[in-house]
Amino acid sequence: MSYPMKLSPATMQTVWGGKRLMGKWNKHTDGDNIAESWELSCHEKGESVVINGEYGNSTLSQVVAQNPDFLGEKGKAFDFFPILIKLIDSKDNLSIQVHPSDEYALANEGEYGKTEMWYIVDCDEGSGVYCGFKEPIGKDALDKALNDGTIVDYLNFIQVKKGDCLFIPAGTVHAICGGLLICEVQQNSSITYRLYDYNRMDKDGNPRQLHIDKAIAVTDTSKVVKVNENSERVNDNVVRLANCKYFTVEELSVEEEYSFEVDGSSFVSLTVVDGQGAVMANGSCISLDLGDTVFIPAGVGKTDIYGNLKAIKALVL
Repeated sequence: MSYPMKLSPATMQTVWGGKRLMGKWNKHTDGDNIAESWELSCHEKGESVVINGEYGNSTLSQVVAQNPDFLGEKGKAFDFFPILIKLIDSKDNLSIQVHPSDEYALANEGEYGKTEMWYIVDCDEGSGVYCGFKEPIGKDALDKALNDGTIVDYLNFIQVKKGDCLFIPAGTVHAICGGLLICEVQQNSSITYRLYDYNRMDKDGNPRQLHIDKAIAVTDTSKVVKVNENSERVNDNVVRLANCKYFTVEELSVEEEYSFEVDGSSFVSLTVVDGQGAVMANGSCISLDLGDTVFIPAGVGKTDIYGNLKAIKALVL
């Protein structure tokens, strides 16, 4: 049976993680922070689990393996579940990093690369992100800046506010800075090359691993990222935030009621980033609270959202 499936996430701890997700966002951990909550995930390093209906207690990857049509025709065109969605809480700065393209990652890591986008759910005053460079920089100059610890001086710092969005193609040097809560939609890949990590130590007291040579090899040294540069309003309820061959992401705002069609081309996911309500499709109705993520299989048909909420909607177009 095809119906909206509420997901339980996998949660991750890091040296930079905060405690925001452990409060009103209702995420759970045995540790002292939640840096990342993998909301929609079929990745082996952290899988989300269905918690309602006949597929309850099954991982999402088990569900789509048994029901490939749930992915939709465009979703099935990939060799893997195409996207991974996270909530990220940064108490401190993340490392300066870059992700490879599919071509480089497949040749060197045996895995696909990583293009991603960030939606700013909440932020402390003055907080921001690093995305790209202030101006183009040569590979030799980049190498020197990494060796002498001045790389941050060359990076483009972008102060952000709630509701901002940034699209980050593979090859773009970037870092989430402290004081942010972000919804990240990305390719289903965990490959990250660290260029610089503020000389921090891991939980065992060792310097965190860097990947300088690979990072320099894949970095686009001319890339500049702008806030909301791909955003466009679709209708009164929907703003399209990002659109690429891996995913399409929209901000969905609902006051009382809104309906859309989930046809056979792609599954749809919803992650609630403000408010609460409910979703109904194919005779099944489930509640939507802050931080909830729902997987809606392709072909489920008319889908109704009730309540007052804002959600990040992701699919493959």
